[in-house]
Amino acid sequence: MNIRQLKIAEKSLASCITDGGIVAGGHHFVDLWARDSLFATFGANVSGMISESKKTIETFYSFQRDDGLIPYLILRSRHTIGKYFGKQAYYQNPKPVFRSHLTFGTVPDGGVLSIIATRNYVGTTGDVQFLRTYYKKMTAAFSWYETKFGYGLIWEWFSCEWADATLKIGKTLYTNILYYKAARDLSWIATRLQKTKDAARYAEIATRIGDQIRSQLWTGTHFADWIDYKRHDYLATHPNMLAIIFGFATKKEAISILKLAKQTAWNGWTLTNTNIPYPWWRIPLLHHSIGLSDYHNGLIWLQPGILFAVALYKMGKIKEAKKVLEGIDEHIKKYGDVYEVYETDGSPVKRRMYTSEHPFAWSAGLYLWACHILNGHDAKATF
Repeated sequence: MNIRQLKIAEKSLASCITDGGIVAGGHHFVDLWARDSLFATFGANVSGMISESKKTIETFYSFQRDDGLIPYLILRSRHTIGKYFGKQAYYQNPKPVFRSHLTFGTVPDGGVLSIIATRNYVGTTGDVQFLRTYYKKMTAAFSWYETKFGYGLIWEWFSCEWADATLKIGKTLYTNILYYKAARDLSWIATRLQKTKDAARYAEIATRIGDQIRSQLWTGTHFADWIDYKRHDYLATHPNMLAIIFGFATKKEAISILKLAKQTAWNGWTLTNTNIPYPWWRIPLLHHSIGLSDYHNGLIWLQPGILFAVALYKMGKIKEAKKVLEGIDEHIKKYGDVYEVYETDGSPVKRRMYTSEHPFAWSAGLYLWACHILNGHDAKATF
């Protein structure tokens, strides 16, 4: 990692800043997606964009439903064909979205990500007043999950997790590792606010969620991708890396996950999304029809590789971690921007019906955050 790549990533992230916070991208993903925008705040917090990070989180809280659910998407422009060619039809006022536009299932990660982003923001900045201001909204957000799922794992409909171009139904590792982290973060937040009983309760909930993730999804070598009527043992690299970074995986589990990822998902500069492709019938018809059947099933993303570097670093494998990030560096340098998705040859996707979004806030933010950690800054401030 060097100054040039950092400047490119900083420019990419800054280009995604709007009055309402950080949007997912600068061309067609001009909306606030919880997973894109809120993970991007990690990098904003360590790159001089603190007020922009704060505004992003506040925007998601401002659209919270009466029952506590926070949207996974805040639309700034209409869904049109022209949108994906950069021709936007902006709304006068942004619109919150709670259901998948593909399957109409409720998408559940907005609330847990808002809590996690809040903890990361305050852990980095020390802005405890922010916790006081939004504590009721955070507890209301978490109550939505408690009411719907009790102390069981979150169950979701098709195309409702981050890899929404694949058809999974049931309990996904991605969403539930966020659920675990949100419970643990609420305990941390309650402790900072001297709410001792709340802190103990959320810590207990985190333990219960964690126990169920482990009992239902641990395969003996890694955490399975999801479970419906049976367990599906794909190595989903993104959430497995989060399990390590979030401190959920034990040392033994983490070593096993990292070993398997290196053996089966490492392509020389990042990780593939899974170690084994999904069958064709798990891809929505829409993605087949527009030539993007490999969107989450073969194309290359930066996030898993960036998280791989942070996970390696957390496990004390510092040289390996820096080597991994160097591969990301080269692609940022080569193409002069942080792109959303890449072909298997490492070039940004540019097809007749789809061009890789750039700048892309999620990857740019995570990259800046990873560089901050690998440069020797204390990761405990944020986890």
